[in-house]
Amino acid sequence: MTYYNRRQFITRSTLGFAGATLGLSMLSQGAARAANVGGYKAVVGIMLKGGMDNSDTILPKDQDSYDALKGLRQGIFTSHNSDDADSSRNRDNILELNVGTPARFNGRRFGLPRELSGVRDMFNAGEAAIVGNVGPLLEPATRDDFEQGRVELPKRIFSHNDQQSTWMSLGTEGTRLGWGGQFADAVLASDATANPLYTAITASSPDVFLAGQRARAFRVPGVGQSIDIDAGERRSYLGRGGDGDEARVKLNAYLRKQAFDHANVFRRDSSGMAGRGIDNQIAYSERAAAATPLTTIFPNTGLGRQLGGVAQAISLRGALSVSRQVFYTAQGGYDTHDTQGRRLPERHQELNDAMAAFRAAMVELGTWNDVILFTMSDFGRSMVGNGDGSDHGWGGHHFVAGGSVRGGEIYGDIPEIDTGHPQYTRQRGRLIPTTSVEQHAATLGRWFGLDDGELARIFPNLGRFERSALNFA
Repeated sequence: MTYYNRRQFITRSTLGFAGATLGLSMLSQGAARAANVGGYKAVVGIMLKGGMDNSDTILPKDQDSYDALKGLRQGIFTSHNSDDADSSRNRDNILELNVGTPARFNGRRFGLPRELSGVRDMFNAGEAAIVGNVGPLLEPATRDDFEQGRVELPKRIFSHNDQQSTWMSLGTEGTRLGWGGQFADAVLASDATANPLYTAITASSPDVFLAGQRARAFRVPGVGQSIDIDAGERRSYLGRGGDGDEARVKLNAYLRKQAFDHANVFRRDSSGMAGRGIDNQIAYSERAAAATPLTTIFPNTGLGRQLGGVAQAISLRGALSVSRQVFYTAQGGYDTHDTQGRRLPERHQELNDAMAAFRAAMVELGTWNDVILFTMSDFGRSMVGNGDGSDHGWGGHHFVAGGSVRGGEIYGDIPEIDTGHPQYTRQRGRLIPTTSVEQHAATLGRWFGLDDGELARIFPNLGRFERSALNFA
């Protein structure tokens, strides 16, 4: 049995949607670190839950590669009605990417489906890039290494929950610290003026990505939404007369745990944290209500509302006293074992429209050069189709976008469409990553302002790879 003392309890608790509290801000101070916190920067993660099919996202534009992919995925191409002249998977309709170094790919050309036209435009304008074949790795690996057990491998590499966690925290489900939260920790250790409450912000669920030693995820509402937390303020509750008003005052005090005392210190501390969480949310809502609203219109979709909420939080950065922020959003629906031709284009359109609106909002705020938006997912999917869908894979291709991104380029690698290639598993042609999540994330961390020592502490396997980071930012 594990026992916790009172301080451990407070430190480890993530009670409530409000996340970090002023009490938590004094914990885990540790030694001063060296993160550069000048100016303003933010990283914004989009977790694509379910495992986005990279081979049905970054599409071949040259005829030979297109024919090879179609031969391996006849059912999926049929699901897309690819022979129809109007199909987004008809080769003529694939939107070509103007890759900055095409010679690397020996005549192969790449494109995006038309549902991702806004992302294609960002790429060709030099404001977005692709990180190819990235995924969880502990050290470089090929098919022979994988089959013969010559390398150490991440655990449970084809499991949804475990690989979502591994992308966000480098460990399977139950891992306590996320690398986004540790970015925030480094900032808080280097900047005594930073507000710990608003350094790590989620517009989605409180997943492990934002969990740090000191940082906790503060939840913000999506654009056009509110977090309904103060029932005592609603006159529709408990009646409208004087008795109802008195009851509302008492309910408010109860919700905020005012004057709550108890002999059990754990109950007293947790109640205090819950009460402060409500107060923190109300304070944020008041700041947001007083701010000048953005003119950018976000799509009325799950991801659109979330990125709208992130944009609103960035617009409040001065009022919130932050110079660095880490944000988390999520979009579901990528577990396309079947009917992929219908389901994946819908997900792509939602992703595209939300990313395009976010870019417009950042341009409106004058912060597009100060923000990097990036995608992550459980895993890529199998190259070999299973009919009208695809199965769990490993490596995948991801987007990074922002005014400071060295865009118009593919970083990492996109292996040839040939399941005999040594970066594919023999079973179902799953990509074995050539770039690790740690290399990818360390690139974001270095741009964010972390130094080599901080990155080495967060990403312990960087030294196993030839490059500790990429150069997309």
